[in-house]
Amino acid sequence: MQPKHLKYYLLGVFISGMILFIVLQFNSSQNIRKLISGNEQLLNELNVKNELQKLQTSIARTDSKVRGTVISQDTLNITGIEADVALIKADLNEINKLVMSDSTEKLLTQLNYLVEEKNHFNVSVLDSFYTHGKWSAERLINAQKGKRLGDAIVVILRQLDSTRQTEVNRTVTLIDTSGQRAQNWGSVMMIFACASSLLAFLYITTRIHKQEQLIEALDKSQQQEKKLAAIKDQFLANMSHEIRTPMNAVLGFTHLLQQQPLNEKAREYVTAIENAGENLLEIINDILDISKIESGMMRLEPVSFSLRGVLHAVQTMFRLKAEEKNLAFNVAIDDNVPDILYGDVVRLTQVLVNLTNNAIKFTNQGHVNIMVNKFGENEHTVRVLFTVSDTGIGIAPDKLPAIFDRFNQAEADTTRKYGGTGLGLTIVKQLVEIQHGAITVESEPGKGSTFMVELPYSLGESLPENGETTSDNILSALHADVRLLVAEDNKMNQDLLKHLLGNRQMPYHLVTTGQDVLTALGKGHYDMILMDIQMPEMDGYTAARKIRQELHSNIPIIAMTAHAMAGEREKCLQAGMNEYLSKPIREEELFRLIQVFTGKVSPPDVHTHSNAVNGQSQPHEGPLVQLQYLKTLSKGDTEFEHAMLQQFVTQLPEDLGALKKAIQAEDIAAIKSTAHNLKTTISFIGLDGILYPILEPLESLDPNHYQPALVAEKFATLRELSLKAMEETMAILL
Repeated sequence: MQPKHLKYYLLGVFISGMILFIVLQFNSSQNIRKLISGNEQLLNELNVKNELQKLQTSIARTDSKVRGTVISQDTLNITGIEADVALIKADLNEINKLVMSDSTEKLLTQLNYLVEEKNHFNVSVLDSFYTHGKWSAERLINAQKGKRLGDAIVVILRQLDSTRQTEVNRTVTLIDTSGQRAQNWGSVMMIFACASSLLAFLYITTRIHKQEQLIEALDKSQQQEKKLAAIKDQFLANMSHEIRTPMNAVLGFTHLLQQQPLNEKAREYVTAIENAGENLLEIINDILDISKIESGMMRLEPVSFSLRGVLHAVQTMFRLKAEEKNLAFNVAIDDNVPDILYGDVVRLTQVLVNLTNNAIKFTNQGHVNIMVNKFGENEHTVRVLFTVSDTGIGIAPDKLPAIFDRFNQAEADTTRKYGGTGLGLTIVKQLVEIQHGAITVESEPGKGSTFMVELPYSLGESLPENGETTSDNILSALHADVRLLVAEDNKMNQDLLKHLLGNRQMPYHLVTTGQDVLTALGKGHYDMILMDIQMPEMDGYTAARKIRQELHSNIPIIAMTAHAMAGEREKCLQAGMNEYLSKPIREEELFRLIQVFTGKVSPPDVHTHSNAVNGQSQPHEGPLVQLQYLKTLSKGDTEFEHAMLQQFVTQLPEDLGALKKAIQAEDIAAIKSTAHNLKTTISFIGLDGILYPILEPLESLDPNHYQPALVAEKFATLRELSLKAMEETMAILL
């Protein structure tokens, strides 16, 4: 049976069941009424029989009193005789009321007559007794009239009783039949109710089972969909990283080629390569953005920002492009629009860049204008209207409803003439909508287009000026493009990262635990995270998983760890991190990763230095301390070198003491953690080649094969070499 006909089938079954139930109920009710009527008739017949017996008893009692009075000549025997006569009449009247059938009408008439005559006879006997005496009364009695009347009354009463007994038997038979029928119909109704209940139960349980199967299938489908979405997102992310890196190289070398002396044909080819590369990067960015939005991974990150600063940046970005096409490019903002707003400045910039880029791309002459006005305001919120207008090719009225659709452009040859994917306006519309805004467009072919974007913002707090430093270790010598979140609990690594990032005036926020990372991401926007693996409270692996699974953020995460074991990089990637940076941190590798994963920082100048110190075992002869790595990092900053050496002298005894205490307590976890921290401490002064072979076995101890003697021996060697290194370091400082 097809599902669409199921409801009619169920309706038919329901109606049939209701009709059958009504029939059963009607028959059962009829038999019950007959049973009740029969019981009432039986009760009436029993009353008639009782009244006949009472009448016969009353007549016999009256006769006995009259005879006793005459024989004994004692008038006390007839005391209350009038009441007895009245009782006889009352019993007779009751019998007349109860017996109404035609078959007994003649008998009742005779009975009424005989009873009346019997009463008159008894009265006559008493009158004769009082008037003429005992002899006269006895003569009337002996005349046998009274006896004949009494016998006749008894005969009539017996006939009536026999007639009523027949009626009683008929009524009993009717009652038995009706009762049996009522019982049968009740049984049928009970069977029908049980069958209906059973069928309903089976149907409901079947439907519930099917529903559970559908829910289970839906859950599996949703899980599969999530897996596919995750695979798609991972594929897109990998595609982005894999394509962006070579494309950045292509564009970089193209830029270098343009600076070389080229003939006209070669310069034309180089320009074509540059344009094709930029178009490809634009397509990649559009596809990634639309994928993030549709999968719900596009997360708003509101911060306080300067609206006029954003507009100035957009104007600066497109000024040269407009000048190349001889277009007038104007940006104006109404004076009553607040400058400091609170919202997602990145998404606002993306909207304005897309609209402005389209306006310039489709305008060959005339102007492109950006106008900002206040659309409405209350105590804490302001609605801002951004208007981007141009004098370009315009859009036909019948094409306007479809311009925000994916891969859709106003004309079929637009892509061939102007390039693009047809995703730009789709991304703009969805970005506006997730910010609870609205976008409209007005256009006329040949005269240009006007896009109006209305967005709500809260009033923001004043921004700190460049050069100020907050208590949260945020360096506000702001870099124009990139902002980092650094998670590191080791003091020496903190000092190193402060030095490297501070030299480039790159803003960063320093935290010491994985939980602090999650808190910081909830409060502000960052372009990338540098994540230490070993941290207190919450390690880097757990923090990365929570960022991906709970916060649903795609922010790049770079792992920082001194682990040198095989598979460590794969473990970091499985936890949701994007890349692996081994300690000791090398400046060129750090900034290379920042460039790759943000695309915002130029790679630093590479300062070559010997890797032998930090990668291979060194002989024990001669000085242990090697400062090549530290000098490479400092780039001649002796104060930084001095501070790092002082930090080493302070940190090393603490780490050795903690390791000794853990070994004495045979605390395997503490031994492994402290050995890991020691690898960071000793790496800055070139001891990694000598001490790593001692620390790595301690870092990878197996609790099931713990050998206290071997661990104590390694600690003794480590302590001896460390003390010697401290002596050399003190000599350098002094």
